[in-house]
Amino acid sequence: MNHDHVALVRQAIPLWYAHVAWGKELLIRTFNLADASDILSPAHRRFQAIPNTCWFVRPHGIGVHIFKTPEVGGIDFDFDKPDPDEWRLALFIQRQVNDGQLSYLAYRELVDDQELLNQAVATALAGG
Repeated sequence: MNHDHVALVRQAIPLWYAHVAWGKELLIRTFNLADASDILSPAHRRFQAIPNTCWFVRPHGIGVHIFKTPEVGGIDFDFDKPDPDEWRLALFIQRQVNDGQLSYLAYRELVDDQELLNQAVATALAGG
């Protein structure tokens, strides 16, 4: 792992926050919710298509996964965690690369080596 790998992860972190904000707004507006976390209520707590979009939503535990396909695009976050954890940030980067939102050329070494990606994410989140 080198500093370029950590820098790439750091560049993806603002995108993670933007996708969380987008996801919350999408849920509120699409399902007419008072708060995005209301998607966890029994009435909405199921896998479903988001009408008139290419997106799907799957509530889980205390969070939600919004995606095009399970490994492409979107965001997976927990409502009680305002910041990304290592696991979710690594998945986010992989899914954004799969969606073409992050450059495969730039992130290739990271997404092709899970251990390298995990190390770079851990270092970036630890402030190293």
